Amino acid sequence: MLWLIRAGAYLFSGLTIWQFVQGGTPDAAAIQRHLALDQAHGMVFGVCAGFSSYTGLDVTLIRLVWTLSVLYRGAGLVLYILAFLIMPVS
Repeated sequence: MLWLIRAGAYLFSGLTIWQFVQGGTPDAAAIQRHLALDQAHGMVFGVCAGFSSYTGLDVTLIRLVWTLSVLYRGAGLVLYILAFLIMPVS
């Protein structure tokens, strides 16, 4: 199970680095993004859709990582509820 977590962490960090490298210089719209719930595109509360619109990553990838974190000791469920309570509605 540990290898799966490590592989997911390497994949997520690689995709994050690729996202920043491919973008070059950020435009004005990318600088003024705010982390907020996206209830229009969300499935449950819009937390994953909010992270997707903030980071620019595909929402399916974020949901997959979040689901894996829920299945691994339930930490993702606590983080999901905490993010729902902290993030403002867009």
